[in-house]
Amino acid sequence: MKKHLLLIVLFISLSAHSQQFTEILKSTAFDRDTTDRYGWDVDISGNFAVIGAYADDFGPVDPNMGSAYVYEKIGPGTWQFVQKLQNSDQDDYDRFGYSVAIDGDFIVVGAYGEDHDENDANNLAKAGSAYIFERDGTGTWNEVQKIVASDRTAGDEFGWCVAIDDSTIAVGAHTEEHDVNGLNPIHHAGSVYMFERDISGVWTQTQKLTHSDRAPDINFPNGYSGEDQSDQFGGSIGVSGDYMIISAHMHDWNETNTSSNWAGGAAYIFERDGTGTWNEVKKLVNYDRRNFDRFGYAVSIDTNWIVVGCYSQDSLAPSGYDGLMNPGAAYIYQRDVGGSWNLDQKIVAGDRNSGDHFGYSVDIENGLIVLGSEQDDHDENATDALTDAGSAYVFSYDGSTWSQLQKIAQDDRGQDDLFGISCAISGDDIVVGAFQHDLDTDSLNEVDDAGAAVFFTADICLTPIASSQSFNECFGFSITVGTNTYNSTGTYMDTLTAMNGCDSIITTDLTIGPDLSQTQNIFRCFGESYSIGSNTYSTSGTYMDTLTAISGCDSIVTTNLSIGPDLSTSNSLTICFGETHTVGSSSYTASGTYMDTLSGSNGCDSIITTNLTVEPQINTNVLQSNNNLTADAFATTYQWLDCNNGMAQISGALAQTYVPTVAGDY
Repeated sequence: MKKHLLLIVLFISLSAHSQQFTEILKSTAFDRDTTDRYGWDVDISGNFAVIGAYADDFGPVDPNMGSAYVYEKIGPGTWQFVQKLQNSDQDDYDRFGYSVAIDGDFIVVGAYGEDHDENDANNLAKAGSAYIFERDGTGTWNEVQKIVASDRTAGDEFGWCVAIDDSTIAVGAHTEEHDVNGLNPIHHAGSVYMFERDISGVWTQTQKLTHSDRAPDINFPNGYSGEDQSDQFGGSIGVSGDYMIISAHMHDWNETNTSSNWAGGAAYIFERDGTGTWNEVKKLVNYDRRNFDRFGYAVSIDTNWIVVGCYSQDSLAPSGYDGLMNPGAAYIYQRDVGGSWNLDQKIVAGDRNSGDHFGYSVDIENGLIVLGSEQDDHDENATDALTDAGSAYVFSYDGSTWSQLQKIAQDDRGQDDLFGISCAISGDDIVVGAFQHDLDTDSLNEVDDAGAAVFFTADICLTPIASSQSFNECFGFSITVGTNTYNSTGTYMDTLTAMNGCDSIITTDLTIGPDLSQTQNIFRCFGESYSIGSNTYSTSGTYMDTLTAISGCDSIVTTNLSIGPDLSTSNSLTICFGETHTVGSSSYTASGTYMDTLSGSNGCDSIITTNLTVEPQINTNVLQSNNNLTADAFATTYQWLDCNNGMAQISGALAQTYVPTVAGDY
């Protein structure tokens, strides 16, 4: 019997670092309207994403109150809209949704144009505020608190940027002018406010942060009508555990404050100590800085990695100017085992062109970086140019180097969409904002600057990995798929889970041939043998032989062999002269050795060997002398017979000579 064991194991080792991202959903607001700017800012955390639309209106005169939209991932590659968020004390030009951040069950939404304090009082134009929403047990996001700066003043624009990590919220006020003590005003120097959630669930301001070398603009210390050139510390923030990166993209001075580049930009790393206090530990600037690089316009952090966008940077990576203006770049820093932050790599787009603004938005998580390039003209294949349609780039880390994994663009891209104005990544999912996109989810119904946000995924469960296999095999064949084993004809479907958690369905058509095995009873006569296959047997017993049929299948033949008894005999016989010995059909009258083959009742032959001795012929002459009769033959014994009385023996007549008393024949 031929038996196979086939073990099928499906391994899917694709990871987010090698799998390509695919567009799965273009989202637009269900109540979209002209210039809502849906997608201006986006964020994603696990199964939830939030999309800001800071210019969403609730009146007839374009009041820019703003809103935010929450999406939930309900399955691999499947996102659905679940709720629209608005601030409870909305007013015209609040610009609620200008900045959004999400982590777990909390969303924070910035409204830099909001005028009132946490009690909706004390009107200060554009002092700014932020709103915290919490997801309850029913899945509903509820506004739980409004937060404002403790030293709020008009024009601070608190809420320009927000970040959240666990129970920590950071809010940027990029045009706030005072130091941590409310003194030393510097035009639009900027600041950041830290909030912590206590055990009762209340978020409380714990610290105000400013950078150690806050300084006025080197050319226009009191502002500039053409463009505000001050530091604007707090324009972008990233928080991860006890580490934080805060940008000041209009800062002029180098790392040691010994030379300046107008609006070259800087970013500052803060670390939280054991007392819960955030302390500045390092200032970052790009080593190849030039005027108006705007290093730090966008920043992001993930544990020991920081990425800093520099969308106006002109040089190639790692250095060198090739005549392009504002193609953009990003700088990646890593924290070593000693706690020091060091530049790891400068990256640029593989198809960089002037004005692309690579690095205008950035996000980093788990070995992947997504970077927006909102004024890039070309699609993901670096062809099909549409002015300022925008794109985004994904870079992955292989353990030593960050490399471009993919360029992504929305399927129905259009001119001036500015896709890439915002971006975020979480796990296998990316969302990218295109706040000036005009078309709805079906690429129809053009509404000027209504905005869109596009979801991409590298979740390989999106494309079901289905396979089929057929086997036509011998009896006794078995196949194991996953944890199931099959050994009879049929069609089987098995669901296997790969290392990445995705399921794969395998359909198996199994045909098992007939059982070719058999048992036989064989009888052979003594001296004979039985051959099967390459084996020959000559004694009684049970034998098992494996034979291969024409089909290639094995058959086990069991033979019960019986060998009959040995029927051969040998006899020694003596007969008198003139007698005959008969064996079967043969008769013998002379001395000799004879072999005769006889057939028994069971069909087996028996060989009879006969050693035959024939006595010599006896002399029967009798001599008569008077009444005396003498036997002519010489013998050891004699017996006289009365021929007249039926050859009766004559008692006592045992000698060679006999004297009868009565006349007769003797």
